[in-house]
Amino acid sequence: CVQLFLLIQVILNCVALQLSLPSDPSYYAGVVELPVQVGTPKERVSAAQDVYISIIESNDTNDLDILVFPEYVLNNREVPTFVPHPQLNITPCFEPDYELFLVEISCAVRARRLYVVLNLIEKELCGPSYGSSTWNPCPANGVRFFNTNVVLDRDGRVVSRYRKTHLWRNEYKSHAVLQQPELATFDTDFGVTFGHFICFDMLFYEPAMRLLLERNITDIIYPTYWFSELPFLGAVQLQEGWAFANDINLLAADGSDPAGKTSGSGIYAGRHGRLAAGIFETPTQRLFKARVPKRGANYELPPKVLPAFSPQLVTPRLTALDTFRDYNVDIFETQLLAADFVNATQRVCHADFCCDFEVLRRLIGSSADLAAYRYRLGAYRGNETTLIRVDRSEQAVCAVFACTSDSLLSCGRLLPATASVANQHYFERIRIAGVFPAAKRRLIMPSTLDGLMLPLDVAQYKWSESPPQQQLQNTLVSLELTTPKNDLLTFGIWANYFTELPSSHNLDHLQPPPVIAPVPVPAAPGGSSNNAAGCSICAAVSCFLFLL
Repeated sequence: CVQLFLLIQVILNCVALQLSLPSDPSYYAGVVELPVQVGTPKERVSAAQDVYISIIESNDTNDLDILVFPEYVLNNREVPTFVPHPQLNITPCFEPDYELFLVEISCAVRARRLYVVLNLIEKELCGPSYGSSTWNPCPANGVRFFNTNVVLDRDGRVVSRYRKTHLWRNEYKSHAVLQQPELATFDTDFGVTFGHFICFDMLFYEPAMRLLLERNITDIIYPTYWFSELPFLGAVQLQEGWAFANDINLLAADGSDPAGKTSGSGIYAGRHGRLAAGIFETPTQRLFKARVPKRGANYELPPKVLPAFSPQLVTPRLTALDTFRDYNVDIFETQLLAADFVNATQRVCHADFCCDFEVLRRLIGSSADLAAYRYRLGAYRGNETTLIRVDRSEQAVCAVFACTSDSLLSCGRLLPATASVANQHYFERIRIAGVFPAAKRRLIMPSTLDGLMLPLDVAQYKWSESPPQQQLQNTLVSLELTTPKNDLLTFGIWANYFTELPSSHNLDHLQPPPVIAPVPVPAAPGGSSNNAAGCSICAAVSCFLFLL
């Protein structure tokens, strides 16, 4: 009996040390949505440290292999920390040469025995002969800052570090950017190699796409503090669309400040859609967990069971999440549909890029006391667009999107919370198709959104590509709504062609060399210019030589 007891203890200890094995077809992941704490900068960091440790040490993380925290929430420039290079194999818990919050979290991770991904403000010393190679010049005080992911393994050791490549607006004025973007990856003891990047990086070719295409990474970690934009770039909407288009696993942890446009976290399994996700109207602390299938393993996800559809005049809406408006739609070629339309079959072309639409609705009911969205069909292909007005972009879009009136300027906006909104019709069927031009750098994804600011479940639509978008050929893409839907804000195909046109962000060190205009020559006395006088002299000399 004693021997059996000891054997059971050994087995339990092994399970506690490593929940998933390389031979297992799945692993267990968690992502945390979390608001910034209140108080002075130092008080916010101290409070965040306590929250992070309480989550790491809670019973809710007992079964997790890996846990991801959001961008921007942990610390700030008032309390930055040095971060050791992963090759040094440093464990801050017993090498406490770093800011206290990193030391304390390292110890909590070692005690809990799971992988943890943090995002923090890193500081680095720089000078004429030392420091990283960045686009930004070294500040006069010799200290620069990075927006950095830090990965701790089960021992609390720093095993990976990534410094954000594509900063957000005013971040460029306070943070440095490496001249050579990092491709950050790390291996785990449960047989999965992860890549990771931060927030706005998702909309660019490097490092995000390079990790997938050059390193064959199939599982991505994504701390973010995303600012949602309608109609195409809501937080969960983009996360699920990006994971679906690339058919990879994505662990996305967002901050939580809905009044400031930030909320939306989730765990996604490529073409299988979201395993767990949420978006909120008030600042929320929430742990999302899911068992994630390893790519190529024989792991059967439970079948999705959609609730039975019933036409509903009024459905829940999420309105307290503030959003940006996508001003790109103002240059789309669009067609406004009639308020009472039930059947629309139409081709809309922007130059030589065309989208074919079939939209079928059924009447639910109407009331003069209730407002309703109007809808437009839209097509666009070109590079006169931006990514949330931060960087230039090249896009191709075929979409049906909601507007609050018949004005194009009202598209990409929500009817206010004070309005009583009705679904006077429900969508029975939508089919959108377009030929997306071949390009070496492109990503074509479904972009869908309902009144709860969540994308439609992948079981609600059919997606096809012919040939697959990875091939360097024109690709016929179609998106078809296969189950009825009451409320709809966006249903479309959104393609990012990853423009290589530069954006200097009004930064001095990124400006191109000035073009020096030629200095005009002052006119000579008598109204003739020096050039004219010179020509007259040349002509006189020529005549003299001719006479000779």
